Amino acid sequence: MNGKWLLAAVSAMALGASARTFEVAAWRGETVAARVPDFAELGQAPAGIGVRTGVLKSVKYAPEPESLQRLECFDRVKWGSDDEGPRVVEVRVPESVMPGVYACGAMSIRVVDRVLPPAKDWKSFLDLWQHPWAVARVAKAKPFSRKHYAAMKPVWETLAAAGQKALTVTIVPQAWDHQCCDAYGTMIGRVKKADGSWKFDYSVFDEYVGFGRKCGLGPDIACYTMCPWGYICRYQTENGETVSVECKPGTPAFDDYWGAFLDDFAGHLRAKGWLQDTYIAMDERSIEDVRTIGAFIRKHVPEMKIAMAGNKLPSEYGVTIDNFCMVLGGGINGAYLKEAAERRAKGMKTTCYVCCVPRYPNTFMSSGPGEAFWLGAYPAMCGLDGFLRWAWNSWPFDPVKDASYGPWRAGDTFLVYPDGSPSWRFLELRNGIVASEKIRILKEKGLFADDIARLSKRFIAEEAAAGKSDYRGIRDNVLKLVNRTGN
Repeated sequence: MNGKWLLAAVSAMALGASARTFEVAAWRGETVAARVPDFAELGQAPAGIGVRTGVLKSVKYAPEPESLQRLECFDRVKWGSDDEGPRVVEVRVPESVMPGVYACGAMSIRVVDRVLPPAKDWKSFLDLWQHPWAVARVAKAKPFSRKHYAAMKPVWETLAAAGQKALTVTIVPQAWDHQCCDAYGTMIGRVKKADGSWKFDYSVFDEYVGFGRKCGLGPDIACYTMCPWGYICRYQTENGETVSVECKPGTPAFDDYWGAFLDDFAGHLRAKGWLQDTYIAMDERSIEDVRTIGAFIRKHVPEMKIAMAGNKLPSEYGVTIDNFCMVLGGGINGAYLKEAAERRAKGMKTTCYVCCVPRYPNTFMSSGPGEAFWLGAYPAMCGLDGFLRWAWNSWPFDPVKDASYGPWRAGDTFLVYPDGSPSWRFLELRNGIVASEKIRILKEKGLFADDIARLSKRFIAEEAAAGKSDYRGIRDNVLKLVNRTGN
């Protein structure tokens, strides 16, 4: 079995085999996950503090994409289980709890006298793309039926606990072609009438946005996309026939398909009070396509925002991109961080992302201890606003049994399991995001500035992407710093 995750510990644990105790440190208002040492027996939760335990269940995975070989990784968290296996604990410290040290059997809970806001109020921008159709397939439910929403609810609420700021919404079928086990459909119906005019149906879109916000996701609505892979767009005729059309930016077909939509969509969003939260989002499109689409959007709806995941400096696209995300690795350099600071001063967001690349650091089943935490903490340490990843729940055929899927590295397509159970990779990422939020708060208060500056120099994107960072050591140092007491 893969022993890497057996060694992982997310909290600041000073494990002394002779002492037979371990420590979990948390701010007031924080929920923290940690590994439980094999020797430790936990006692009754201290009054006012929530403690739940679970077991990590093993999941098979291919060590390389499309390999027939299978390894195993302790990844799926089964809360409340008494099964054999590595144990995890989640400690929830309400804001009302007094600072101090509390005993819970062999676990010592140190409550730091600082307050972490609720996840919905975190300023760290998290965007893990959701996939409703994957939930429908696993739940054997009609998309957007009552049964489908019931199945989505625990999966979406698990994500909300990490401060997710965006709902992934599709405005065209197969925005990314059919790269996953399940294709994305569209949440907005389109009918082209015989006279050439258009009719739009926002019923699913409205219901889904309301549902997602009720689960705690948002407020941003990221609409994919006006530039689908392959440029193929689809609509229905009045007779119910599906028509596919190539809509390259700058062509009459593009103008016809998207012009009337933008005008009508903007009016609908204004009526709902959602226009200020809505982004037309694009994923790894060319400079020419982004520039053409951006100008088209500004012409029709000047106040509509644009989001973009790309691999060039945002200034190179020739259009204002309100939320820009750069792939981690060679693209994140001094020039990008300089633009990030300039963009923040103008009220724009600038983040980073990983997907099937880079190999390190990442959240694959094969990723080592500290990598997921590093990704969550990195934005605050280098001056970015947050983190994006392409797949929250694009599940393979049976993710509980096998995390592998086609050409994607195992674990690339999901961080949560169908019943809402988190992966250990996600809990590590969430703890890193919490650390990022703590760093922000400490900076705002002017605390530990020199130590933060020294530690931030160890967060080098190029070095990390080459697999040369001490991810675990950096994580331990970050946790010691953010959970330090005093001034």
